Amino acid sequence: RGVNLNFVTGVVLRSRMHTFERVLWRACRGNVFLKWAEIEDRIRDPTTDEMVEKNVFIVFCQGEHLMSRVKKICEGFAATLYPCPDSPRERLELQREVGVRIDDLEAVLSKTADHRRRVLVNVAKQMRSWVAKVKKIKACYHHLNMFN
Repeated sequence: RGVNLNFVTGVVLRSRMHTFERVLWRACRGNVFLKWAEIEDRIRDPTTDEMVEKNVFIVFCQGEHLMSRVKKICEGFAATLYPCPDSPRERLELQREVGVRIDDLEAVLSKTADHRRRVLVNVAKQMRSWVAKVKKIKACYHHLNMFN
C-alpha cells in the first residue's frame, strides 16, 4: 500500500513563522513536515495595503483529518493559502502558465514605459510653444478684464 501525502502551500508573516511552526508541530503531534523559506522582497499585504515581510511554506501531512487541522491553523495565523495541483504534470503546466503570464506582464510594462517616455519627449519638445501661448492668452484676458 502506497503512502498518500497531502500538502498545503502558502505565505505567512515572517514574525509569526516560529510560532506557526511550533503550533503546527504540537497540534499535529509531530505528524507533519514543514518546509519554509524567506521571501527576499517585501510584499504588499492585500488586507492592510502595507509592505510586509513574509515566508513561503509547504506543509506535508497524511490524512484528511490532519489536513483540515493544518488548514484551520493556517487560517488562525492569517496565512494566505495557494492551491497547488496534486500531480507533477499539472504542477509543471501551472508553472509554465505562470511563467508565460509573467513574461506577458513584463512585456506590457516595458512597452508602457517606452510609450510614456516617447510621450514625455514629445511634450518636452512642445513645452516652450505651449508656455508662450499661455502667456499670450493670459495677457489678452488681463487686458480684456481692464475694460470692466
